[in-house]
Amino acid sequence: MPDHIYHPQRLNYPLKRTGEKGQGRWQRLTWDQASDEVADKLSRLREQYGAETLAFTHGTKRTYHWDARRFFNLFGSPNMCGANNICMCPSYATEYATYGGMAWSDIMDARCVVIWGASPYKSEPTGRYSHLVRAKKRGAKVIVIDPRRTKEGEMADLWLQIRPGTDVALMLCWTRLIIDEGLFDQKFVENWTVGFEDLNKAVAPYTPEKVAEITMIPTKLIEESARMYANIRPAVIPWGFGLDKQGVNATQSARARAILRAITGNLEVQGGEIFSKAGEVGKVLDDEYMEFNEALPASQRAKQLGIDKYPFFGFPGWEKNLASNKKLPSGYVMAPEAWHSSMAHARDVFNAAITGKPYPVTAIITLANNPLLALPNAMRVFEALKSLQLYVVMDYYLTPSAALADYVFPASSTVEQPELWLTNDFCVACPPGIDPLYERRNSYHFYRELGMRLGQAEQWPWETIAEVYDHRLQPVGLTFQQLVEQYGFFGKREYRRYEKFGFGTPTGKVELYSSIFQDLGSEPLPVYREPPWSPKGSPELAEEYPLILITGSRFMPMYHSEQRQIEKARRKVPDPLVTLNPNTARKLELEEGDWALISTPQGKIRQRVNISEEIHPQMVDSQHGWWFPERDQKLPELFGAFESNANMLCPDDPEFCSPEIGSWPHSALLCRVEKE
Repeated sequence: MPDHIYHPQRLNYPLKRTGEKGQGRWQRLTWDQASDEVADKLSRLREQYGAETLAFTHGTKRTYHWDARRFFNLFGSPNMCGANNICMCPSYATEYATYGGMAWSDIMDARCVVIWGASPYKSEPTGRYSHLVRAKKRGAKVIVIDPRRTKEGEMADLWLQIRPGTDVALMLCWTRLIIDEGLFDQKFVENWTVGFEDLNKAVAPYTPEKVAEITMIPTKLIEESARMYANIRPAVIPWGFGLDKQGVNATQSARARAILRAITGNLEVQGGEIFSKAGEVGKVLDDEYMEFNEALPASQRAKQLGIDKYPFFGFPGWEKNLASNKKLPSGYVMAPEAWHSSMAHARDVFNAAITGKPYPVTAIITLANNPLLALPNAMRVFEALKSLQLYVVMDYYLTPSAALADYVFPASSTVEQPELWLTNDFCVACPPGIDPLYERRNSYHFYRELGMRLGQAEQWPWETIAEVYDHRLQPVGLTFQQLVEQYGFFGKREYRRYEKFGFGTPTGKVELYSSIFQDLGSEPLPVYREPPWSPKGSPELAEEYPLILITGSRFMPMYHSEQRQIEKARRKVPDPLVTLNPNTARKLELEEGDWALISTPQGKIRQRVNISEEIHPQMVDSQHGWWFPERDQKLPELFGAFESNANMLCPDDPEFCSPEIGSWPHSALLCRVEKE
């Protein structure tokens, strides 16, 4: 963290482009100058094209998020997009539609833990991985479902090396076996679910033998794992990033996982899957309240790009989830946040920027995101960013995306800004460790400064984010500083509260057959779809591209496209790596450290070969997020943004995306690897 805070490449002052886009010529401005100019340009563009001409690209949580939604609602634009379609949000929105909340797994109290499409050892070593280790020591059974032999796979009682993209088929097979053998929670199913008979019919075709062919997992292992999960309770299947990034099956994987949790009686029990708030925690004003979604009229919501194809992940789906949530007692279950689950689709946003259809997108704001490295079809993203009349970025460093901006604002680090951390069980105040250096600021300051200049002053009454937190804590009688002094507070946890209040769905029960999905034209029951680029989906293509591609796997010490500037991190991983099985490398005449070319029908990149037994001989794992801060920022180099960027390999056309919310594939693709 000190290396990050004091890094010489950190952005410390607002900058304005003075030359052509991507030519690396910048002028330093004050915050007031930069905010004045950006607000003036936004006002002019809104007047000429309408408020919907402004879009936003989301990234990982380095900002407060609700402040962006508040600003956009007040400005009048529905077009916020980004990585949401492939990172937790598919699970979030789908679980709200299924049982009225996003469930978090009580791993430490579980007797069986299924790590499905995740490696906490690499992504949450001090969180979920430590919980898993404690559960294992206490005697919990561990099942790991992952194409790679991860650290968790090595400690597992059962490891299922699944073919990428086929997870929902395995889930439906588990469901079939659990129903056929009477291993479901009959009382819960009878009293608290709808659609069980329809579900039973839907899973009937997914026999262990058929699913073994689909998934490449032996039949006996499929049956043993299903029985272990169903028989040993309480059990959990924590959310995993791997399921959200597999394209056509992403949404239905989330649905099938939610259904498994429900029919086995693992919802809202100790050691199970929890989505309700605990006691006093429910009184703290939540993010949905702060978003001020009521400010955006229906006429503007209807202009959300991508809503025609993916209404469930736009305002129509979010409104239905919110309406069901509001029938529950206040503070029982967190309201669905729009910034999580009401999104424009990135493909449609960038197409509108390039083509002007169905209307022009002429301005984009990017915070905590590096769209050239975060989104698929990177060349389309590049073309879109170049075409904008106004592109504004707030970040820690000058990234490849920021290098194409018209204005760049310096972001404060997490230790330079206060945070209010609100979960279902506790509320913690995190004061800044140091004052912001130079002119770095937090995202609330950025949006408030623009909002004050664009006629939104009445809706930004709090001068600082600390004052916002005072407001949010009023219902529990605390100020932010008081919360700091008492180290936060825990709520008192109660279980099975649905017996009093029901579930936050249209029927008040767990919807195995989803009425919201049905109303919005989506499959109401989970279904498996063969990925378009796969050995079974495209056998002719597989002859030219014989290997199955995985991208997006977490690897230490990098985090997505971050940390490439940090010398200590680059010493550990100096170059981008593609992992091959020893047998595969031998056939391709590749050795450890060779530079190799990885190709798909979408594009080609280069990475160094890493040889490991952890990967299946038919599979390839290509590291994501790679660019080179030591290179020239000017075009055409652009920090080497296209040389080793795994997203150059990933398509985003509709046939590759989940039809419910448009999740694009970063895995379950076909590729070819050859020596450079």
